[in-house]
Amino acid sequence: MGEATTARRDALLQAAQRLFSQRGYEATSVRDIADAMSIKAGSLYAHIETKEDLLWEILTAAADRFFAAIEPIVASELLPIEKLKRVIAAHVEVITESASSAAVYMTEWRHLSEPRRSEFAARRDAYEELVRGIVRDGIRAGEMADVDEKFATLLILSSMNWIYQWYRPDGPMNPEEIARKLTAMLLKGLQRAGV
Repeated sequence: MGEATTARRDALLQAAQRLFSQRGYEATSVRDIADAMSIKAGSLYAHIETKEDLLWEILTAAADRFFAAIEPIVASELLPIEKLKRVIAAHVEVITESASSAAVYMTEWRHLSEPRRSEFAARRDAYEELVRGIVRDGIRAGEMADVDEKFATLLILSSMNWIYQWYRPDGPMNPEEIARKLTAMLLKGLQRAGV
C-alpha cells in the first residue's frame, strides 16, 4: 500500500471514528463518511467493502491499544497493588489519547454481526481477565481486602470506561491527575479515616 493510499485509509478511519462516536454507528451512513472526506460515496468502496469493515477496524485498533498498554504491566514482577495502579494509569491514558476511539470501543461494538461480535466480546473478556488476575493476586497476597474479585474488577473498569464522556484535553484535570485521583478513590475509598 502506497503512502497516498495509506494516508487516505487513515483519513477514512478517522472520519468514520469521529462520526460513529458523535452520531453512533447506525445513524452514520456511508454518504456521511464520504461527505466528511469531501468525496463521492461510491469512492469509499475503493477502500472498504462495507461500513461494518470500518467499525471492525476501528474496534480492533482500539482493543490493540488497550492490550499493548497493560500487557507489559501485567507480565511484570511488580506487586499486585503497584500493577493495578499502573494499569489504571495506562487505561486512562489510552482513553484520553482518543476519546472518540474510546467512545466507539465502549458503545458501538454491539452493532457488529457474527462472528465479529463474538470475537470482540472474547477480547473484552480477555482484557477484563487480565485486570481480574491482578485483583485476585492482590487479594491472595493480602494487599487488597477479601472482596468479590469479579465485582471489584467491574467497578474498576466501569469507573474508567466512561471517562471519554466527560474528559476534555483543556479541562481541569490532565490524564495523570485523573488516574491518580481515581486510583486513590478506588483503592482507599471515600470514607475518611477514623469515621
